Amino acid sequence: MALGKTMRAAAFLLACAAAGAAQADTVNMSGFLGGRKAAADIDLPRNITPYAGEFTGTWNGNSFSAMCVDVMHNMTFGTTWTNYSAVTPAAYGFSSAQVGLFNRLYTNYYASSHASNENAAAFQIAVWEITYDGNGALDVDAGSFELGSGGNATARSTAMGWLSGLAAQSAGAWSFTVLDSTGVAGGQNATQDLLVAIPVPEPATYALMLAGFGLMGLASRRRLS
Repeated sequence: MALGKTMRAAAFLLACAAAGAAQADTVNMSGFLGGRKAAADIDLPRNITPYAGEFTGTWNGNSFSAMCVDVMHNMTFGTTWTNYSAVTPAAYGFSSAQVGLFNRLYTNYYASSHASNENAAAFQIAVWEITYDGNGALDVDAGSFELGSGGNATARSTAMGWLSGLAAQSAGAWSFTVLDSTGVAGGQNATQDLLVAIPVPEPATYALMLAGFGLMGLASRRRLS
């Protein structure tokens, strides 16, 4: 990710954290990132045949992308959802082991997920497997999350290959936030929960970002004086 995009993304997450949980987060997903998606066949925990890939849209008016961590609900593109809350992975219920696996998955395979439809679907399948079985053995044919015999065969085999040696892969520096959707009495029903991942800037980059914020504040004060 380019420096400018990293700084903007980090600033956005900092702003969201500062806002707290006092008000709901607004989410509108427009489709699959780059149009990349492929069919998946899920048997457990819900028997469905969705398209799998990385979502893109807006979060509180800012562009972002995210992975689904909830196959029990549906997502409708083009709908503005106002019943989301941004929470930490721990608050959502992810263990440190699961967060570590997400870190390794993003560090080693996120760039590859943008190479093809099959890789985009494989990455989403891997995220689902970690979500539902990340505290034990990673196997898309067993456990709380299981694939059926259909779906895109290349995406399936790629996901299995990534997951098989994931625990031994290197970990990078990523910050994760979960957008948790809940039903609202008299309002919107719960939709899919989303995992948002942002690479943590290197110390030198972070220093540049903070310096940039300082210059912005100085310029603002000069305009007001």
